[in-house]
Amino acid sequence: MERREFLGLAAMAGLGFAIPVRGSAATPRVLVSPIMLAQRRLVTLVAINGAEPAPFAIDTGGSVSFINTDYARALRLDDRGLARMRGVGGIADLPVYLAKNVIIGAGLRQEQVAFTGVSSFNGEIRGTLAAGVLTAMDSDLDIEKGEWRLYPDGRPSREGFVRMANGIVGIGLRQSARLYADATVNGRKLRFLVDTGAPSGLSLHLATARALGLWDDSRPYSPLRNYGIAGETGLARVVRTDMLEFGGRRFERPLVLLRQDGVNKSEDGVIGLELIRRFNLSTDVRRKELWVKPHPSGEGLSETYGMSGLWLDQKGSEIRIADVGTGSPAKAAGLKAGDRVVGTSFAALVRQLGGRPGDTVRLSVDRGGAAQAVSFVLAEYL
Repeated sequence: MERREFLGLAAMAGLGFAIPVRGSAATPRVLVSPIMLAQRRLVTLVAINGAEPAPFAIDTGGSVSFINTDYARALRLDDRGLARMRGVGGIADLPVYLAKNVIIGAGLRQEQVAFTGVSSFNGEIRGTLAAGVLTAMDSDLDIEKGEWRLYPDGRPSREGFVRMANGIVGIGLRQSARLYADATVNGRKLRFLVDTGAPSGLSLHLATARALGLWDDSRPYSPLRNYGIAGETGLARVVRTDMLEFGGRRFERPLVLLRQDGVNKSEDGVIGLELIRRFNLSTDVRRKELWVKPHPSGEGLSETYGMSGLWLDQKGSEIRIADVGTGSPAKAAGLKAGDRVVGTSFAALVRQLGGRPGDTVRLSVDRGGAAQAVSFVLAEYL
C-alpha cells in the first residue's frame, strides 16, 4: 500500500472513530468502516493503544492476527515471548505482542488483543486482522461500495445473496473461526477456504490438482514459488482449467494456481481475493453461514502469469533456473531446470521476464561448463 492510498483511506474514514449508541429494536446498530483494495489486499484502519490509525489487511483465511515487528516495537506493545506457528512455508517460532486497546475500523473496540509479529509487510500496511473480525459478529464486506459493515444487533434479510452452508468453521481454542464455501471446478464440487489474504483467484492443493488431472507435466503451465511465514515453499504452477462455478457465477477457462503447500488437508484449496473481489460477503454468526452476492458488472478474473515459463532462484551471486513450464517460450528455446544463468544481474533478468508479449528475452546460460546465448519471445501461451 502506497502512502497516497493510505491518505485516501484515511480521508474516507476522517481519521476518527465514532462509537454508535445502542439502537432501538426498530433501528439496530450498524458500524460502517471504509475498506480499500490496495497492493492485492483488502485494507481498513486500526488504532492501537491510542496511536494514529494505520492500515491493516483483512485476512479471512487467518486464524490469528499479525503485526509488523518494527511497528509493534515502536508502539511499545507488551512482548509475550515466542509462539510456534504452522503455516505456508512450514513451522516458525514468532514473537507475540499484546495490545491493551484496539479500535478497528469505525468503532469496533477490543481490549487485550494478541498479535503475532512478522517482518514481511511492505509499504504502509502494518499487519493483518484474523477472520474473527467477520466470524464473531454479523458482518458485510461490501467491496462494491468500499464498506465493511458490522451488525451488533444482527443483520436484516440478505436479498440477492447466495447461501453457503457451514460457511463458518472453528479450528481450535484461541483461534478465529474461518470462512469456507463450495465451488465447482470442471464439474466437481470442492470445498475451499475463503481467504482475502490470498491474492490469487483460485488455488488447489496438490492432491486435488492431481485428482482433477491438472498437475500433469504434459499440460502447459507457468511455474512460480510461494512464500509464507516460515519462508519459501515448493514450486507451484499456474494452469488454465475449463470451468469454475461459484456464488451463482460461471467463469470460462480461468487460471488456477496449483500449490504444494496446503496446510489444512480438510479443504481442497483456497478462494482468494482476485475471485472474492467480484462478490460481496455477508456472515450470519448464529447459523454459522456465509452468504455471497455477485457484483452486477460481471467482471471476469485477471489473466496475469509469467509469459516466459521460467522460474529463477538466486543463492548468493548464483542464479539458476528452478523450473521451465511446459508449452512455454523458454521450453521451446531449450532451457532446462538446473541451467545457470551468467553475465547479468538478477534484477536485470526480472525486468526482462516481466516484459510484454512480443518482447525478446536474451540471456546466457552455463550448462556443464559451456556458456551459450539463448533468446526467446514472451508470449501468452496458456
